[in-house]
Amino acid sequence: MTGSLGTCRVCSQREALALCSRCREVGYCGPDCQREDWPSHKASCNQATKLLGKPTGPVAATPSPVQCETGGLHVVSPSKSLSGTPGTPAGFDVVLHGQRSIENAQMVIDKLKERGVCVVKAGADRSFQRAVHMESEALRSSRKFGEAKKGQPVVPGSDQIRFDARDDKVVWLSSSWIEANEKKARALKVLDDQLADFGWGLKQMLEDQLGLTLSKRSPGMLSCYDGGAVPGAKYDFHIDNPYQTQMEVPDDGRRLTLIYYISDGQWDVQKDGGGLQVCLSDPRRAPRTTAEAKTSELLTVAPECDTIVAFFSHTMYHAVLPLSSSRRRFALSTWFSCK
Repeated sequence: MTGSLGTCRVCSQREALALCSRCREVGYCGPDCQREDWPSHKASCNQATKLLGKPTGPVAATPSPVQCETGGLHVVSPSKSLSGTPGTPAGFDVVLHGQRSIENAQMVIDKLKERGVCVVKAGADRSFQRAVHMESEALRSSRKFGEAKKGQPVVPGSDQIRFDARDDKVVWLSSSWIEANEKKARALKVLDDQLADFGWGLKQMLEDQLGLTLSKRSPGMLSCYDGGAVPGAKYDFHIDNPYQTQMEVPDDGRRLTLIYYISDGQWDVQKDGGGLQVCLSDPRRAPRTTAEAKTSELLTVAPECDTIVAFFSHTMYHAVLPLSSSRRRFALSTWFSCK
């Protein structure tokens, strides 16, 4: 739900404005209720964080999406801008619950209309999260990942494209690859199918409310940024389908990008780096240049497991910030296009 995490665990009457940052399972309306509940919540919180490999320690509310200090704890101020700031991760715009698919889809669409990007808590079981991470690590260990390239015209509008190496390595989950590696990627196949369902669930609303027609989806692309193998691995600001920019390339049809993050435990973007950063420019048109895009506010997303980021492929500049630790950052991406 947009701007809401349900009701407060303690008072049950007021809206929860922050989640426990350690287990991310219970919400509070403010620091007073959070402190009051800690003695009873501590045991379940410690058990949850132990299962996820998270450090134990004092409870604190998740910074989401804008922070204001209250008694040493962080709570959301819903009256302020929902954008993040560099180095400070934004919170979830939508938390998926149960079978409320139409309501969830509309909230995602509303956020896309407002700023071109939406951050979603997917709600996958912890066992499933661990399974996709273990499969990703196993594929890396068995050297299933290949080199990735990024291309751009030699001069604007040119048919001559220069291809440069990227810092990440990738696996394309095509139907033939899945068939050949079925036993090694069972959870990843389920995740790819579910990510497809999530995107197609937005199709009709995107067409009715924004005039965007989606007819095709790319195979899922599993990517790995490995801070141990490539120190400072990153992907500079770019736009997935840059036909409206000064590059003047043909429109490849991509309109919607979905990314599902796969990580082991909590991710500190200040310590580990590797956050996704999106320029909050006008979502209806692409800035002509990177310099123009970077004059906008910047939204930072922590690549924590079970986070989906949806944004417009043809209008939103974004970057993978440099990794500042030796951790590995996995993500499954897919693109929906109009042709």
